[in-house]
Formats: sequence, structure tokens, C-alpha cells
Amino acid sequence: MQTFQNANYPLLDDTQLQKIENMSDRILKEVGVTLKDDPQSLAVLQRVGAQIEGQNARIDAATLREIIQRNAPSEFTWKGQHTNLQLGSGETYYAPMFGAPNIRREDDSYGQTNLKDYQDLVTLCQQSAIMGSSGFLLCIPHDVAEQKRHLAMLDAHLTHASKPIMGTVLNEQALRGVAGEIKATDFVPGECQLLHMINSTPPLTYQSNPLKCLRAAAELGQGSLVTSYMMMGATSPVTVSDSLAQGLAELLIGVALTQLYQPGVAVAGGLFATPFSMSKMLPAFGTLESHFAMLAGVQLIKRLGIVSRGDGLITSAKVHDQQANSEGIMQLSAAQLAGADLILHSAGWLENGRCVDIKKMQYDIEYLSIKA
Repeated sequence: MQTFQNANYPLLDDTQLQKIENMSDRILKEVGVTLKDDPQSLAVLQRVGAQIEGQNARIDAATLREIIQRNAPSEFTWKGQHTNLQLGSGETYYAPMFGAPNIRREDDSYGQTNLKDYQDLVTLCQQSAIMGSSGFLLCIPHDVAEQKRHLAMLDAHLTHASKPIMGTVLNEQALRGVAGEIKATDFVPGECQLLHMINSTPPLTYQSNPLKCLRAAAELGQGSLVTSYMMMGATSPVTVSDSLAQGLAELLIGVALTQLYQPGVAVAGGLFATPFSMSKMLPAFGTLESHFAMLAGVQLIKRLGIVSRGDGLITSAKVHDQQANSEGIMQLSAAQLAGADLILHSAGWLENGRCVDIKKMQYDIEYLSIKA
């Protein structure tokens, strides 16, 4: 398997980073973060000093940082059937796109994804030397009943690949079901078998389902990839620095919760911000603003001492054209320059993430193999 040696381009100096952190600390203290319909998360935070008002938690950020830096691992082993990744070791690893409901196939037909498409995508990831993980939920297998999809996707990974996989966050029951199938139910310090994508809901909110999935993953000793995915001017402030301050506040809450539930459990963090187009009412990927947000965001995560996530060849383009390439390269280059430990959405992404394109995934994998 090919790897990319971590680089690190420091966009901001310590004074600038500290200014963002101070603003984030002020947000946590004065505004707080809302944790929807999950009294258990609120109670856990209250025990470490949070002030709870309804579903809102306000807390001294120093408390969260101390919890994270005392307990969260700076690196961990992400185990696959036959291959492992050492996240945080100084290498950058790549994972495919996540969550597409539609597909453009090699014959250029377009439509809803199915289980055969899913199996083909997993096989493509397995065959790639540069792709460190075969991911999870690469697309939605619409032809499988919803209550069985997570197991059908798991079977595709176990049958067609041997690389580390992500876990499902469809709901807590599905998460526990996938973990149980591969016996990923015991906490082992310094490692995990599943890595779950836990997203906040900007601005300053966590929904009930990701909170329950985060808790279940931690209790099972499995990893969480906690991310704030912000649209500047819509779900976060219009400026890069203020958006990062908001996202960092959300991230601190989520990462600290993993360690309160299971000290030492594997966790990674991601901060992503991209402008929101008021004319199209859609996020605009591959902009200079998102490039700078990624560079500074990874810096902020590394200052916490945890594994960092970046984003790869993502685009707003509807077809694989020059727009798709230029937007994707703008985002990928920032994640690589920043030295992100894991780059998600590395291949196949089109239409703001609504489509996975087979030929683009093949092209992206070849591009990564050259540029890494």
C-alpha cells in the first residue's frame, strides 16, 4: 500500500491560532452547544462542570482540553482483516467518498445506486494501492431494505476487501449490529476496528442520533471521527477564522465526550468550512476560503494532540470536467499540505456529494497515486 509522508504547511502562527482558540473558548462559555434529545450526554458534561439549561451546555473549554489531552491517543491502529493503518504516525492515508445516493456508471448511465454498485466500489478500493480504507456507505444500496442495508454493506466489505472499514451511523442499533458481526465489541488501548463518522449540526448543535452513535462506539471501544462541516454564511459565520472558532467549539464537545465514555478510545477530529452560495443555495466546494479553512483547521486539531481528518477531491461539479478537477485539487492540496492523517472523500465525489462517478473514482485514484 502506498502512503503519503505527512507534510505540514503552517498557514497561521501561534498568535493567530490562539486568537481562534480564545474565541472558541468564549463561545463555549457564553453561548454553549445544544445537545438534542440526549439527556445522558448532558448529564455526563454536567458532572465535569458544564452548566445545563434545557438542552444547552456551557462549559469552560479548559476542562474539555484537559480531558482530551489527558486521555485521547495521539495515534492509533485502525485494524482491517489483513491490513492495518497507523493513524497519527506521520503518514497520510486515503479513504473513498461517503454517502452518495446516485451513481454515474462506466457506461454513463445515471440513477440510484444499488448493492451491485456498492460491491463494485468496494472492489475498486481494494484493488487500489493508494486507498488505505474501503470506507463504508460509499453509496446507498437502494435495492436492499433499509433495516438490512448496514449488514449488506458490511458483507460487501468482508467479501470483497481486507482493508480497514468505517462503521455505520444509521442508528445505534445498526452500529452495534455491525460491531457485533465482526466482534468489535471490546476496548483495546491504541486500536479500533471501526471508525464512525460523527458530525455535529452547525451552528453549535449535535442531533440525538450522532450523540447516541458516539456513545455506543466509545462503549464498544471503537473509534469516532468527530467533524464540524460548516457552510460559511449559512451554518457558520461568513469569515474563515470565525467559522473555525465555531467549529472548534463543536469539536471540543464531541471529542471530549468520547473520552468521558471510554478514556483512551480512538478518536480523530475534522474541521471543514466552505462558502455557501446564496444564488444557488448550495455549498461551493473547492474555493480559496475552503483551502485556507482546511489548512488552519488541521493546525487547530493537531494542537489538541489528536489524529486529524482532511477532505479530498470534492467538487460542486455535476460531471467530471475541468471544474471538478480544479475544485477537487484545491481541496486535496490543502489537506495534503496541512498533513492531515486521514483524507476522506478522496475519490469518486460529484454533485456536492450526491453522486459517485465510477470513472471519476478511477481517475481520482490514479491522480492520488501520482501526486502522493
